[in-house]
Amino acid sequence: MRWLAAVLTILVVGVLAAPQGVLAQASPTVLDADRAIVLISVVADSGGRTVRGSGSGIIIEPDGLILTASHVVSRARQIDVTLSTGESLPARVVGTDSLFDAALIKVDAPGRPLPAATLGSSSVLYPGQTLIALGRSPRRQQGPTSGGFIELDLEARPGVPYLRASTTVWPGDSGGALVNASGEVMGLIVAITRDGSVSLSVAVDGIKTFIPDLRAGTVRHPWIGVVGATITNQMVAELGLAVRSGVLILEVVEGGPAAQAGLRGGRAGGPRDIPRGGDIITSVDGRPLTSFGSLASYVLSRRIGDSVTLEFIRDGQVFSATVVLGERPGI
Repeated sequence: MRWLAAVLTILVVGVLAAPQGVLAQASPTVLDADRAIVLISVVADSGGRTVRGSGSGIIIEPDGLILTASHVVSRARQIDVTLSTGESLPARVVGTDSLFDAALIKVDAPGRPLPAATLGSSSVLYPGQTLIALGRSPRRQQGPTSGGFIELDLEARPGVPYLRASTTVWPGDSGGALVNASGEVMGLIVAITRDGSVSLSVAVDGIKTFIPDLRAGTVRHPWIGVVGATITNQMVAELGLAVRSGVLILEVVEGGPAAQAGLRGGRAGGPRDIPRGGDIITSVDGRPLTSFGSLASYVLSRRIGDSVTLEFIRDGQVFSATVVLGERPGI
């Protein structure tokens, strides 16, 4: 986990963002999407105390099914949803997923269909495209804020597709929607960078793949069982690596799929405390690897029990191994 924390810190600091600001005039489709955004108020127990918090949510079906961030509701013992009309309704958790930080909750619609947002396709986004944040943060007094799409990030939490955008979001917007100019949901807002200049949203295409599992209450993700690092030029120079791209295995989880397939992690004593001597994965199922995030993303796109073939370098020689994907432990 210390390696994951280090990666996240690097990604969160020092980002150049595109211009951002309050949206002067929202289109009718964006306003329609905004009516599907709700305020979620929660009561939870923490350390023997009762605490209260709030976040946002997106109605995705007229019968009251709401998509939100898992961290907003996962520990709640009471959930209340306030609609855009001001009406308040009790809600229950349907399913949560801590890896993608996504959850479904449900309210009983008050005898009429509720306004629902449309889930779009985040795969068609391009750098600079306008993205608009919709949430119910107490600081969001002037309405939606707009900014530009920066990039798809697979490294902040390896394999999870984050949309990085210059669109302003605030605490309390978590669980809200990042939408395009047509009001289609492109991402689920989950975080901001430390300086507040960049928002992080989970790409909706990634979430749509496991919504059926969320409906069933349990999401199970495949897992390879390694902690790795993307090979950089600095690592090549400091560790004397034989290749300039791929994934250096820092640690193999004992008893995990990769360990069972015979892969090896590094040993302590490398520069900057980077373990040296671990296997270097260069491809998965014949696809060249450029980053640890791309490896994790590919694994997450498969199913538990699937087999993947890894090509790797050990002591200067090329080997291959078949790894049967296991179930990722809870995080």
